[in-house]
Amino acid sequence: MRALVAAVFSICVLVCACSKQAGALDCATASWWNFDRIDGDPQKQRQDAEARAALANLGPIVFRGRFASAHGLSDQTRNDSTVLLIAFKDVEVLRGEMPRSARDRKTFLLYYAWCDTSCKSAAKWWPRGLMTFNAQPFAGGPVTDTGAVGTSGGKVIYKGRVDAQSGACSPMALTPLQQQLLNAPAEEIARLMRDYPFHATGMRPLPDD
Repeated sequence: MRALVAAVFSICVLVCACSKQAGALDCATASWWNFDRIDGDPQKQRQDAEARAALANLGPIVFRGRFASAHGLSDQTRNDSTVLLIAFKDVEVLRGEMPRSARDRKTFLLYYAWCDTSCKSAAKWWPRGLMTFNAQPFAGGPVTDTGAVGTSGGKVIYKGRVDAQSGACSPMALTPLQQQLLNAPAEEIARLMRDYPFHATGMRPLPDD
């Protein structure tokens, strides 16, 4: 129960600390109805479909670590988005690859946030406990500032180490269900992947004649 409360609190913190614009983003994430089946027990089917959606929304990189520091790289007074460099310590890579992090147990993550001047400094609100996060592979190259609508402004703002990246449409904090899936047997993951293929419309396929 304590872990569940901590996870929910962390998700709320990571979402609410930025401006109201973040809540208005239309992010493409998989939902349980994208994996619904036409046969089987309805309750079990719904549970499996929710698990399959949680699996689909799990990032290619998952790591556990503690917040160490955060630095704003972009001009937050000029843009309605900002670029943060967030450092983590005591890092353990649970999924995917971050070779340098696996060696020195540090992670430098580039975070693109939809925040304006109403956003609080990440150094003040980021949770300090040991947490598990989703992340994406770093796109590479020098980091440039963001424009008024999140596009590149062209100005190079950082050339140092980056191990992974994340953004407003890629929730970093794992849900309790995603936490469970990290420890699920390989056979169960394979079953969900096999029995619940993705269909973008979210409509149940019709049975063959």
